[in-house]
Amino acid sequence: MVEVPAVAVELAELLAVTLGAGAASAVGIVLERFGLSAASTGDLMLGAWAVAMGLLALYVGVVALGYEQALPRLRRLAAGE
Repeated sequence: MVEVPAVAVELAELLAVTLGAGAASAVGIVLERFGLSAASTGDLMLGAWAVAMGLLALYVGVVALGYEQALPRLRRLAAGE
């Protein structure tokens, strides 16, 4: 059986977390734009729901995955740990 170096595993995890953060942030931006569009056309309930879900997706993408997951992994890789 071939053993995978720890750096390769860490790089794969960093790539997955970074892609997840980007995807969640993109969904958040789309939901925010949709929510503001819906609210401006008079559908306040749908607009409020979409804005709330957009904020949640942006939080997950930027803070939970980006700041709390990807950044520490990147720092560990840069330090050579």
